Amino acid sequence: MFLGKFGEHHFTLKTYFPEVDDSGEALIDTKGDTIFHQVPSFKFVSQQGQSITEKQLAGGIYVANFFFATCPDVCKKMSSQMVRVQEAFENNPSVKLVSYTVNPEHDSVEVLANYAAMYGAMPGKWFFLTGEREKIYELAKKGFYLPVQQVAGQQDFIHSEKFMLVDKEQHVRGIYDGTDPAEVDRLITEINVLLDGYSKSK
Repeated sequence: MFLGKFGEHHFTLKTYFPEVDDSGEALIDTKGDTIFHQVPSFKFVSQQGQSITEKQLAGGIYVANFFFATCPDVCKKMSSQMVRVQEAFENNPSVKLVSYTVNPEHDSVEVLANYAAMYGAMPGKWFFLTGEREKIYELAKKGFYLPVQQVAGQQDFIHSEKFMLVDKEQHVRGIYDGTDPAEVDRLITEINVLLDGYSKSK
């Protein structure tokens, strides 16, 4: 679960997605450290009709997932688990939640606002984002490495149950099954581990 130092109560989370060269070898910086993938910048619109970029998340950490408002089962389970995360960190402004729609043609600002209200999403805490389909899918595929479902004659579609924990440096630090309460328990614990690490590094 954690990488720890022997003899100390000190834990750190692993970092996902090392950058690799054409031969598949991990890239190393001048200090000899592995270079890890960073979630790229983005610009979408929230359920409040506001333009949201990665800058609104800067200086903190966030949990990301991809959903669509008309999803009959999995997305409802994920959103219910996101409520638990929001409740756990409702008084900590450095932790935010971001839910990107994978069906922007339907999920307008108004639709997202109604969906957010159903789950008690706190403004400025839990963002439901919509925008150009191509840009959302590019972020999902190249930012979070989520698989795309391809069906002949239809548009590509992403239907993932994953929650992704992103740190202050835009590195992915955890991947969880967002429909599984035990996995979300682990997410909440690991958010606290990450926050503790930041507090000790000040």
